[in-house]
Amino acid sequence: MIPSPLVIRPGSLVLPALLLALPACSRSDAPADASPPPIVSSRPAPPPRPAGPAELALVAPLAPGSALDGFTVREILAVQDGVLTLVCAKDRAVVRLSVALAADGGPTPPAVAGKYAVFYSARGSDPADGERLAKALAAILEKHPDVAVPPGMTSFVPTPIPI
Repeated sequence: MIPSPLVIRPGSLVLPALLLALPACSRSDAPADASPPPIVSSRPAPPPRPAGPAELALVAPLAPGSALDGFTVREILAVQDGVLTLVCAKDRAVVRLSVALAADGGPTPPAVAGKYAVFYSARGSDPADGERLAKALAAILEKHPDVAVPPGMTSFVPTPIPI
């Protein structure tokens, strides 16, 4: 048998192919003065804290498990990003009520109680439920005009909801 001058073994072409492709991979189309990409933390955001005495005094007699106009108050969360949040549920419908300080020039709330504005977001529910619950919560807030504004509460600033 005459030996073949060219012997190709599996995997023997991988290294030359990588060496040829390496210069193409190291090219950068970004400008030289571009800032580095932001570092993304792998830590999840801390879970929301339950409401403390200041928040609960404002919405008394509501507490987790209470009824609010046909819905059950599932959670009352501490002020976060300037807003006190109540999560209400009925069957598969969930309505989040957000209490913030009323502000001139801000978004128009569905319900107002003195210095407080009540907003809502609804999932699996008719928007009329959200508006009705916002008004029911506003009626409760009106009963507490002497309760101090919970620490950290500010006016409502809407943020886009990721789809």
